[in-house]
Amino acid sequence: MGLGDLMYHLGVRYGSEEAQELAAQVMEFVRYHALRASVDLAQARGPFAAIKGSVYDPDDVQWTPPRPLTPYERLETWGRPPLDWDALVEGVRRHGIRNAAQTTVAPTGTIATVSGCEAYGCEPVFALAYVRHVNDNGKDMELRYTSPIFLHALERAGLDREAQERILQKVALTGSCRGVEELPPYIRETFVVAADITAEEHVRMQAALQAFVDASISKTINFPATATSGDVARAFKLAWELGCKGLTVYVTGSREKVVLETEATRKAKEAQPPTMASPTTRAETARVRRPRPHVVKGVTYRKGTPLGTAYVTVNDNGGDEPFEVFLTVGKAGSDTAAVAEALGRLISLVLRIPSPLSATRRLGQVVQQLKGIGGGRPLGFGRDRVRSLPDGVAQVLAEHLGMIEPQDEDQEIGQLSLFPAGDLCPECGHAALVKEEGCNRCYSCGYSEC
Repeated sequence: MGLGDLMYHLGVRYGSEEAQELAAQVMEFVRYHALRASVDLAQARGPFAAIKGSVYDPDDVQWTPPRPLTPYERLETWGRPPLDWDALVEGVRRHGIRNAAQTTVAPTGTIATVSGCEAYGCEPVFALAYVRHVNDNGKDMELRYTSPIFLHALERAGLDREAQERILQKVALTGSCRGVEELPPYIRETFVVAADITAEEHVRMQAALQAFVDASISKTINFPATATSGDVARAFKLAWELGCKGLTVYVTGSREKVVLETEATRKAKEAQPPTMASPTTRAETARVRRPRPHVVKGVTYRKGTPLGTAYVTVNDNGGDEPFEVFLTVGKAGSDTAAVAEALGRLISLVLRIPSPLSATRRLGQVVQQLKGIGGGRPLGFGRDRVRSLPDGVAQVLAEHLGMIEPQDEDQEIGQLSLFPAGDLCPECGHAALVKEEGCNRCYSCGYSEC
């Protein structure tokens, strides 16, 4: 765990021939001491029960010390202590070995995060900046992350605060610093991430480790979104030829739900056309509501309705998609105002719950459901006829979506009211309950609260 961190600190590019040798040296060191400890345990407690007939059988030792895929050329570079494999073979002959298998490389995503490691298991660092998705009691929580080692490298390079901010803004999008020309070349070369490394380099890094691991290895071979089936087939064949015992392939963007993703991948998913979702996906996405940004922009429409003049505000999310709707009709505290507020809240909820349909298409569905709903006191004639408050809201939303031509702002609906618009009458339901001389009286049915 943390092999990628080590390479950042040493200035070694993950995936390079130098990195393959470094990984092999580290893993050989781990394997040697694991074997030595197992021999010591066998001396104290006895060997494993099935040692007879195995490669570790003290009477006929067939086991030989593991060797790197390619001879070391930098054995003195990192100052690794020497390893006495001959003495270890002699220990197996004398005492046997306690463990038939000693080493593996496990997936350590959560453990590494808790421990402060940037690279999980034997993986390279996923990205210098990314979004981590955390399940918080059924809700998706997004956590933003930036590599502390990379930040320290920027400081050591002597870059001022403004330069660091410019660099971080570029890195935050893709997670990689490869295309940031403002960075010193040695930083661009060293701080590679999973997507910067070719599939062949990924496989060769795994194979360099596998030479000293007797079980399998948790390692992901990253492919770009443009990868073909032939590219994947070549990776599997190379892994087999080099002695890898297993292989995991991930093509960028191929999974709908991931724990880690870059900002560019997240935006690409949002820009994809809607697709049919499975019942499970719909159930999962229905749990989460998009948080409201601190500032949103929108437009407000004025519309005459049988319940009075309605003011409908439609706010966007910054990407030309509707985000929420506010509706105000009548005086604050009245039943009419309460109904209008409830209608706006429900429409906003429809827009903010994640869905395979875009917000624009969802708002179009709202228009289809509300338009044409009739009431007891329609307003206007012909094209300008408003049958009810929901019908008036539907007309405004349709205008906002470009489904109908906008009305002339100076045009007034030519109809005289038989009685003034008021609050909702508890008897007949019409918006004709008006306060007069200290009493509430309905102009539609004659109901009085005096």
